[in-house]
Amino acid sequence: MMFQPRSCPPFGSLPQAAGEDTGAVVTLHPAARRPAPAAAVPLPQNEPKGGPGAPRADAAEDVAASLAALRVQLAGQRRLCDALEAIADGLPDGLDGQRTLHVARQIRPTIRQAHVFEETTIFPLMRARFSGRPELATTLERLHFEHFEDESFAEELSEKLIEYVRRRAAMAGAARSPVRLVEPEDAGVPRGMPAAAPGVADPVAEVLGYMLRGFFEGLRRHIAFEEEHLLPLLATGGEPR
Repeated sequence: MMFQPRSCPPFGSLPQAAGEDTGAVVTLHPAARRPAPAAAVPLPQNEPKGGPGAPRADAAEDVAASLAALRVQLAGQRRLCDALEAIADGLPDGLDGQRTLHVARQIRPTIRQAHVFEETTIFPLMRARFSGRPELATTLERLHFEHFEDESFAEELSEKLIEYVRRRAAMAGAARSPVRLVEPEDAGVPRGMPAAAPGVADPVAEVLGYMLRGFFEGLRRHIAFEEEHLLPLLATGGEPR
């Protein structure tokens, strides 16, 4: 005897109950297909006025935004110079310790932020739009080295200012103490920074004064050069000459 497999009902047919009419035919209709999505139509690109070769409007907007940001950075550096000049004028007896600490901690971040912006935004913009001016490349290279020198100077100046304020604070605290374990002129003085004797000029304050004036006067010259040369060049509308 051969095994005959039971035939399977067609896909989608329902099982028949006992006594139910089996003459009914179940018709399956294929599901309606969704229309294929239409291909994405590329949006038209706005051609610059004057044809494909004309400068784009967004380029002019980039130049204007860079100009505005550069002015903000230069103004921040000028305010820093004014604050440092006030500290230099107040040395040694008119020094505001808290104010000096605050300014000292802002020197390097302020300078670094301005330099990063110029090196990554202004200088590449000028190289791209004024590539036909080789003398500009030389100028930007010189400004780049000035940035490096200013940042090194800023870090040293910040450290010396903070050290000086702490030394003065330690001396003031020792002078108020009823018990002195060290000589007054040595109280709280870090190594390499001797305290001045009463009635004698503070040599550390004199050195700091020279450092402060050397820094903010050099920075002001740097700022003036950029205001007199870079800003007017960019203000031409970014049009290459």
